[in-house]
Amino acid sequence: MKTILVVEDDRIYARTTANWLVKNGMDTRYVLSVDAAKEFLSMHETGLVLSDFCLGESNGVELLEWMRAQGYRIPFLIMTGYGDIPGAVEAVKKGADNYLPKPVQTEKVLGIIRELLGRREKKARSEQAFYVCKSPPAVKLQELVRVVAPADSMSVLIRGASGTGKEWVARHIHSFSARSGAPFVAVDCGALPRDLATSELFGHKKGSFTGAAEDKAGMFATANHGTLFLDEVGNLSMETQVLLLRALQEKRYRPLGGKEEIRADIRLLAATNENLEKAISEGRFREDLFHRLNEFPVHVPQLTDCGEDILPLAGFFLSFANEELEKGIKGFDRDVSKAFKVYSWPGNIRELKSVVRRACVLAKEDWITLNDITLPVDVKPSDGYRQNMERTEQETIVKALETTGNDRKAAARLLGMGRSTLYLKLKKYGLI
Repeated sequence: MKTILVVEDDRIYARTTANWLVKNGMDTRYVLSVDAAKEFLSMHETGLVLSDFCLGESNGVELLEWMRAQGYRIPFLIMTGYGDIPGAVEAVKKGADNYLPKPVQTEKVLGIIRELLGRREKKARSEQAFYVCKSPPAVKLQELVRVVAPADSMSVLIRGASGTGKEWVARHIHSFSARSGAPFVAVDCGALPRDLATSELFGHKKGSFTGAAEDKAGMFATANHGTLFLDEVGNLSMETQVLLLRALQEKRYRPLGGKEEIRADIRLLAATNENLEKAISEGRFREDLFHRLNEFPVHVPQLTDCGEDILPLAGFFLSFANEELEKGIKGFDRDVSKAFKVYSWPGNIRELKSVVRRACVLAKEDWITLNDITLPVDVKPSDGYRQNMERTEQETIVKALETTGNDRKAAARLLGMGRSTLYLKLKKYGLI
């Protein structure tokens, strides 16, 4: 567990709170000012900040805004006295995870802190998990990821069809790099409004355009010290492309409406499923920016080109679905495995993950069966499969009748079927 930082200008209360957290098994340090907190955060891996609202001449909101501008995306809790509650509520609106009325030394607060830390660690595990592929195209991709990850100054252009896992590749380049402890910020350039893309990337100053009611840190600031991933980069306007190229070349950028330039300490990764060479010839993409992004090209293969990995990947996704949905599905029966192998997977890995997750929700038994998936493939259930399904159905009906004292109407309701359907099944299995 990473360190918890308590920020409180009352030394006695700060020490008391930190000691209380330590006694409850949490590595905790405390500082007495916003400036000291900034220094601590820049030098230590921190898992959560617990800050008082009033901090002398400063306050917790100022610290929160500085953290967000510097790219720190860690849980932030505000401690507050009764008179400071309106300010604490405002802090929550600006991104704090919660506000905690003093005194905070309660079991409820411990639960909030543990939940936030657990959520953060769970998310980190799922983002960093990397299935070790067996098929030659995927093995080659993983080797390239490990080779280029430490080359911090090199931009990577990740190319591949939709759903092949380009962001997944980008996240693992980040995970294996020296910037792994800093933010990874993903931007879907296809979803950026063309007239606001510059502001979203580089930020803006209050009043720089209609609707700019306050200063806003852009994605470059959010990804400071870390990695900025631009997905579907071919969708950026020519104007934004010019500014992006300059930021990459000069390692500096200027927020919209700003006077001072800000140092851009990021590693840029980009991805596209578009033919950028064609976009260049049609005048929709700058050739100089293409070469800047394409310093190290990486191609992500389609799922059907990696047949050996389909079933292991499905199992990999099932393990996460089990954890998320609190299920205990053991795996896929042989008919589902056959269906997975013959299906063409036009949606690639994204589609496989979605199918597995849905099947995990629908599965009523320990194994996922053909009844739990919806794929347009002609896979006939094996004889053993039919026998197992019928035996399971018969056992379920018998249990329902036992539970309801042989009340067929109640049993039908419990089984989620009509009384006439239940009657036909009772006749089929010789139960009447």
